[in-house]
Amino acid sequence: MLELRDLFLLPEAEPLVERLIEGGPGLTLVAGLDPCPLPPSGAAGTFLPSGRAAIYRILARQILVAHPGMQATVVARDQEEIRLPRSLRRQVAWSLVPPGGSYAEAIARAADRRSDLLVVDCLTAGSAAAALEAAGQGLRVLSQLDTVFRGAGVARHLLDLGVPRSLLGSLTWVIAMQRLATLCPHCKLPTPLDRAQLVELRHRYPDLASGAEEETFYRAAGCPQCRHTGRVGEVTAFDIYAAAVQASGAGKEHGLPLEGYVLGLAARGYLPLDDLLGLEADQLHRTYRLWAASERSVAESNAEHQRTLAELESAKRVLQQRTEALVSLESIGQALSTSAGLDELAAELCRHARDLCGVDRSILYISRPEAGSAEVLAESGWDPSVIHQPLEAALVFGDAGTEPTAFKRWPPGVPRRATDVTAGALRAGLRVPLVAQGKLVGLLIVHTGQKGRFTPGEVALFQTFANQAAVAIQRSGLIEALQEKIAQLEAAQAELAAKERMERELELARQVQQSVLPRVFPLVPGYSFAAHSEPARWVGGDFYDVILLDAERFGIVVGDVSDKGMAAALYMAQTHSLLRAEARRESSPARVLHNVHRLLQDLGRAHMFVTVFYGIVDGPSRRLTYARAGHDRPLLLRGDDVQSLGGEGTVMGFPGLDDLHLSEEQVDLRPGDRLVLYTDGMVDLLAPNGRPFGLSRLVTQFQARVDLPPEEMCSTVFAALAAHQAAAEQYDDMTLLIVGVH
Repeated sequence: MLELRDLFLLPEAEPLVERLIEGGPGLTLVAGLDPCPLPPSGAAGTFLPSGRAAIYRILARQILVAHPGMQATVVARDQEEIRLPRSLRRQVAWSLVPPGGSYAEAIARAADRRSDLLVVDCLTAGSAAAALEAAGQGLRVLSQLDTVFRGAGVARHLLDLGVPRSLLGSLTWVIAMQRLATLCPHCKLPTPLDRAQLVELRHRYPDLASGAEEETFYRAAGCPQCRHTGRVGEVTAFDIYAAAVQASGAGKEHGLPLEGYVLGLAARGYLPLDDLLGLEADQLHRTYRLWAASERSVAESNAEHQRTLAELESAKRVLQQRTEALVSLESIGQALSTSAGLDELAAELCRHARDLCGVDRSILYISRPEAGSAEVLAESGWDPSVIHQPLEAALVFGDAGTEPTAFKRWPPGVPRRATDVTAGALRAGLRVPLVAQGKLVGLLIVHTGQKGRFTPGEVALFQTFANQAAVAIQRSGLIEALQEKIAQLEAAQAELAAKERMERELELARQVQQSVLPRVFPLVPGYSFAAHSEPARWVGGDFYDVILLDAERFGIVVGDVSDKGMAAALYMAQTHSLLRAEARRESSPARVLHNVHRLLQDLGRAHMFVTVFYGIVDGPSRRLTYARAGHDRPLLLRGDDVQSLGGEGTVMGFPGLDDLHLSEEQVDLRPGDRLVLYTDGMVDLLAPNGRPFGLSRLVTQFQARVDLPPEEMCSTVFAALAAHQAAAEQYDDMTLLIVGVH
């Protein structure tokens, strides 16, 4: 980061800067003027910025570096005011001034911390006294002041800011600075000190004149490098004032005045001697130019303010007129909102259109897009016989557009009569489209004989009125349509209520049917069971069961009724009940199915039948005896081998089929076997593209899961079926029963 040694500093100033940095309690002020650029219209030019803020930040850092154990508090608007290296941040605390907050209060809070150093980024009339009070309490305070004064003049400036004279004793150092343009090194030449300059130097600065005769001074003639100005670059001239030493009167070593510093720069060839001799006049002249430019800027600001004020007054008058119109529109809108019938609403619109801007006649058309035509809804001042007259849509809306346009022609659909004296006196007309939600719902045409044209404000007023009218017409049309829809909805609601009652009844039937199918199977040592059924509709015709016959035998059954829905569900319930009853009376599966077939025929269900697989397992011997009445062949999974169980048989319950041909078969089960009983809905399940799941794919699914427990095998197979079906419709019931042998 930049330090003072990086700037050109006269040797005479170095010990003073070292004393300032070592310092002690009291206020050290960095003074200088950093004005903003003047407006381009001002001929006063600008000051070279003094660089005060940069010197202020450098001094704050160098004081902290010189005193490693020092703790500082910075009072500022934000932490960007002083950028500190990482090594110094632990020495610094912040007392930030919030927006609109008081610097004096922030300084007082910071002083209560009793830090070694208090750094205040801005000294003003409101904060100067607080900073000096903190310095009077034994704190070391560093701040900066925007001023053209230097040395003792800064103390007088503080008095002008309202600081009590008793607090000035806490002011210890004032270091002021000014940036000056330096001589061009390419064209500067040594020049002897002429007698007139020496006399003036002795007159102005007698303390500086001694020894000046021995110095060599320079001037610049001008060259292309400096654009013949004689000046290139800038140099900082310092005024270092030890206020406490001067106040005590202890010797003359009170600092280094600006004049002495400028003389030292002139002797080293940075400045011409004329800069020293004209220092005060140049400072006064530039200060005056700055003041004059500021006055001119204030005058221009006042003139701009007056112009703005006049514009605001004009806008206020227009706003009052618009407000009155809006109040009128609001009352119109309230009246329109209470008109439900379309004819009543249209009459209100025509009446309000005449009253709004003093027109003589108005006529209102509505669009009938469903019929491709237009209709006269209402009129005022024309012939009442035209109301409800249908017209071609192109004749009325052909070139209407969406914005109000001048219209001096005769309204469409109104017959013109030579005896109509009033119509002949009409001078101005306006066609105003009624647009709601981007759709043309109607058209309003107004005429007047009182003026030659409508003003832009009146056109805008009609546009606003048209927007309200369009919404009101649309609302009225929606009400009529809504009333018609309500009647339709009431009829649909009655139908829906009947449908909901049916669905509730079907849901109850589904619950009843599901309660018939076992959810918990009997506990048989050495065997486990799992089943799942998915009806295609609310209720289905598939059923399954595991029937405990005695201590050593149990029956397994799967059935599929030929139909779907409620009729199939009732037939299934009857078949299931008959089969459970007969199973406990007969020990032969074939005889059980024969008896059930005969009972079903007695019930006389025309055009319905059922396929059934029924088997009896002897638990200790693991022998399965079964009969298959037209049902799909069960699968026996044994390791990697899959067997389809044989046996012949016809369907049960078919009308007119007196004799049921069944074969009774036997098969020995082994530990690890899986006996799979299913209905044809699983094989015939269709994908969205119409492709069935198929028996081979079903067998593959079982083979891949032969080592799983029956419950898990059942759930994963149905998950595969659901993935195949996706969004396709299910046309048949699906049922699966798995018996595991352990």
